[in-house]
Amino acid sequence: MSVTLTTTSLSLTTALPLTGHPARVYLSSLSPGSQRTMRQALDAIASLLTNNECDADTLDWAALTYQHTAAVQAALLEINSPATVKKKMAALRGVLAVAKKLKLMDPEDFEAAVDLPKIKNHPLPRGRALTQTEITALIKVCASDTTNQGVRDKALIGILRGTGLRRAEVVKLEVRDFDGSTGALEVRQGKGGKDRTVYLPEGAFA
Repeated sequence: MSVTLTTTSLSLTTALPLTGHPARVYLSSLSPGSQRTMRQALDAIASLLTNNECDADTLDWAALTYQHTAAVQAALLEINSPATVKKKMAALRGVLAVAKKLKLMDPEDFEAAVDLPKIKNHPLPRGRALTQTEITALIKVCASDTTNQGVRDKALIGILRGTGLRRAEVVKLEVRDFDGSTGALEVRQGKGGKDRTVYLPEGAFA
């Protein structure tokens, strides 16, 4: 589905420097993992607004009005889950906020553009919690595998179970991030791009 808008009204007529491009500045403030996700969201919105003519780099984000943002949200709700729409609209709001800070967008126009109806979302929880028996069975399978992959998988299960780290955080861990004497794990560039330290429970790293 595409929003009925002309590409000429929303395409950048002059290339902007990276430090003055709302989308680029917004994306640069995010963690690498979030950058990929939000870049895809912005590309999808730009494509939607211009019938596949623009992407995040070539759309004139500062030209968007309430008419555009309301149409985008309505169109996205027809083809995406509420959770996905919330994520994409968060990216859009982030870019418009940067456009305002860069003085490319009037504050009143910004407030109007982001003053949209709340998206209702009552999803059922994804998946389910594993039982202790299931977790033990997984660990036994990994322990029986003497290859590097088996050792790795056992460690991953132990970390996920013992620390509650997100998958995206676990896959970025390196050997240097682990202190075997204390069980400390240094999580670099986690949620919000922040570093933090978590500790494996006693016995999990023996």
